[in-house]
Amino acid sequence: MSKSKVLAAFAAGASLLVVTACGGSDGASSSDEFPSDDVNMIISYAAGGPTDVGGRAIASFMEKDLGTTFVVENKEGASGSVGTADVVRSEPDGYTIGMTTSSAAGRVPLIEDVGYDLEDVQAIGVGTFGPGLIIVPADSGYSSIDDLIEEAKANPGGIKVGTAGASSPQHVELVRMAEEYDVELTAVPFKGEAPAVTALLGDNVDACFCSNAQTTMAQVDAGEFTILATGAPDRLGWIPDVPTLAESGFESLIYGNSYFILVAPADIPEDVLATLEGSLEKALQDPATVEVIGEVRLLDEFMGADALQEMMADEQETLGPILTELLG
Repeated sequence: MSKSKVLAAFAAGASLLVVTACGGSDGASSSDEFPSDDVNMIISYAAGGPTDVGGRAIASFMEKDLGTTFVVENKEGASGSVGTADVVRSEPDGYTIGMTTSSAAGRVPLIEDVGYDLEDVQAIGVGTFGPGLIIVPADSGYSSIDDLIEEAKANPGGIKVGTAGASSPQHVELVRMAEEYDVELTAVPFKGEAPAVTALLGDNVDACFCSNAQTTMAQVDAGEFTILATGAPDRLGWIPDVPTLAESGFESLIYGNSYFILVAPADIPEDVLATLEGSLEKALQDPATVEVIGEVRLLDEFMGADALQEMMADEQETLGPILTELLG
């Protein structure tokens, strides 16, 4: 072989090595080929709960849609911050994502040192939705939210309202109702929604500001409870006749809801984020996924990465002072 041909061959080989080193032969290092490896989904709450059920249903669809295996693992603890921290500390390549709550991503870092801030979290989109619902026994005598508020104004602190806990979105909204609108309902925190519902059934509280969890909806469907209002920003498609708190004279009370969300570390490549976001949106339109999750647990319209990130930042700015006052 001539000297010129040897040099040409050497140059071609060196060029190939550079391409291989930059592009990554294993696939996982190149966003152009995403996904080319297993995707790990960390669920930040216990197995069997709403975050877990929704997360696993979504993962099942996404692994078929994206043609790769989703490895699902529950890492609960510290109000969802343990699992969320593991996600944000991972490599920002899309191969580790998390199913958590907007509260764990944005509210918890305001009141505890959890090793991350909202800026470390990249929202992918909302998976499932737990709107706050103000519920009373069907025979309570309150036929509307106006009736309940009128009684609260006449008898400040006289109406006891059960919540799922002092840090729950619904509990915080009741505190804001008293501070911003001078309507005092006595918020009674329980260790979860189920005991709050049990207290309402036993007439130990007068109302419950809960969510659309199965324990609550079972009593609504059975005719035991009546929904007077929701904490959602807009009326819900499955109860269109039920007003929101915002349209009932409490314009700023739109944060009494639980968003179960898919997240990734900040700095994830934009094309990888778009792939995950698009697959999530398709998952929530899939009949099999919807059947597992339940239509009442889904937003009427998909909320993707940008809108969710903006909403969580807005929540932080609005609720930061009161969260610090209550729980900091």
